[in-house]
Amino acid sequence: MMQPSEQTSFSHTNALPSDLTSQYQVEDDDIFVGADKHEKTLTFIKYALQLEAIDEGWLYEQQGWMFNQLQRYREALEAFDRARHLGYGNDGWLYKQKSYALTRLDRAEEALEAGERARKLGYLNEE
Repeated sequence: MMQPSEQTSFSHTNALPSDLTSQYQVEDDDIFVGADKHEKTLTFIKYALQLEAIDEGWLYEQQGWMFNQLQRYREALEAFDRARHLGYGNDGWLYKQKSYALTRLDRAEEALEAGERARKLGYLNEE
């Protein structure tokens, strides 16, 4: 077993291609402090998708949530649609998150439809 001093940190390696490690430029001052952690999570999701090591539908669902957290709602909708097409079409949480993104994009009618779909699938609002 490696000793802690012998272990390699990801921050000291070039394990990820440069296109996956580029940083998102934040132009909106309203994005909260944790945005950098969400960006890092997006990087690892992209890497996992290339490895095909984890359920792609789940990864896209998580990617959509991260995009929502970063106020990147159009990208969130794309990720949720990919997840839906990969077998997550009966996931109430996905539709609740999709409804949130649609609301933020002022697409109220579509947001209501997605919210209703979430409710029909048994998603209970946690708030």
